[in-house]
Amino acid sequence: MRESISVVSGTLNRRSILPLVIENTVSADDRIELVLVDGGSTDGTIEYVKSLDHPRIKLIEVGSRSSYPHFMNLGVRNASNEYICQWNDDVVLVSPWREVFATIDESKVYVFAWKFDKYPKYKDKKWMLINSKKPDGSGEIVVNFGMYHKDVFRKIGLYNGAYKFYCADGDMAQRAWYFGFPIKNCPQIKVVSIADVPKSREYDLSPDWDCYQKHIKLYGEKNLPGNLEYLR
Repeated sequence: MRESISVVSGTLNRRSILPLVIENTVSADDRIELVLVDGGSTDGTIEYVKSLDHPRIKLIEVGSRSSYPHFMNLGVRNASNEYICQWNDDVVLVSPWREVFATIDESKVYVFAWKFDKYPKYKDKKWMLINSKKPDGSGEIVVNFGMYHKDVFRKIGLYNGAYKFYCADGDMAQRAWYFGFPIKNCPQIKVVSIADVPKSREYDLSPDWDCYQKHIKLYGEKNLPGNLEYLR
């Protein structure tokens, strides 16, 4: 059976950029599903996505803004495929999807290289790949953009609902590492976060950062918090 990938993203008032997102995902490869969790768009986003009536686009209407863990977990639960790409609604894959599929092996977490830049006039340098774990356990792993196998969510939980926005991605990646899931660096897979697209929200980092530090210590002791939800 051939592998397929679900690209999961929260979205809010992105009508102007969604055609590019769709061209870059479901139109680029028929093995891709796009799961959009809408946080109450008022710019025609919902109407536009519905008008497409695309068999591999799922639209989940939340009706109002929610936290990053909330909308990502909704997307994961509604995704059809075993591989989940952690995405944003203002990013595009520079590499062909066939190269993403070619990276799939026994690993359960895949870290993609990324950068802020203008698209398609990006500069092919200074890509970030945040996986600096050393044998002694120092450093950190953050999947800003990358891929998880659903086994991770089944065994050690979904995104931690304790976070409002920041650090939830790092929490998920660190939890996977501490609990022994194989993690693969994929520097050849490149993602551009479009720099001239206005960001849809700004939060104070401090509360989420404090939460992150507390949970990383917990994971280092091989413990999981009781608030986690699990994929069934």
